[in-house]
Amino acid sequence: MGFFDDVPPGLDRPGTGTCWHPPVGELPCVAASALLLARTGTVAVAITAVWAFSTGFEFWIKAEFRHEGHALESRPDEQFLHIGVQFPDGRKAANTGRLPAPAGSESAGLILNPVSFGGGRRHLDRSYWVWPLPPAGSLTFACEWAAFGIAEARAGIDTQPILDAARRSVQLWPLANP
Repeated sequence: MGFFDDVPPGLDRPGTGTCWHPPVGELPCVAASALLLARTGTVAVAITAVWAFSTGFEFWIKAEFRHEGHALESRPDEQFLHIGVQFPDGRKAANTGRLPAPAGSESAGLILNPVSFGGGRRHLDRSYWVWPLPPAGSLTFACEWAAFGIAEARAGIDTQPILDAARRSVQLWPLANP
């Protein structure tokens, strides 16, 4: 069974709680960077940064193309870049749709929510908010991209740098004064 085959379905109502978005008025700390997930003769997919907040983390993913033009091509849903995360305790969430969309749920205790996306003729950039902070252990990132011959690929990092960086995030002003 693959990573994307058994991702829990269903969403709570995205946007209704603060767990769906990075904290307002908080500066994150960099926890990790430069984690290659997959590479073919056409494209490389990597986690370029992990920013830790007090309640979760945001990660940045980049698809860099060897030649111009690939990033803007239209593709069927199943041919788009699929991204997922798995916590050390087995909880996981994945975005398997055409455009970045929320995945997971508050009740399942794991949220993967797109924060930003963009790109050009040689690259796609995405960032995702993950709530809550992971437990200690190995955090797995996964991707697959049938359109470019990327079968399921996984890479892991230790969660301790994320947990340490989360403690160093900076609250800009008191929460009671939004």
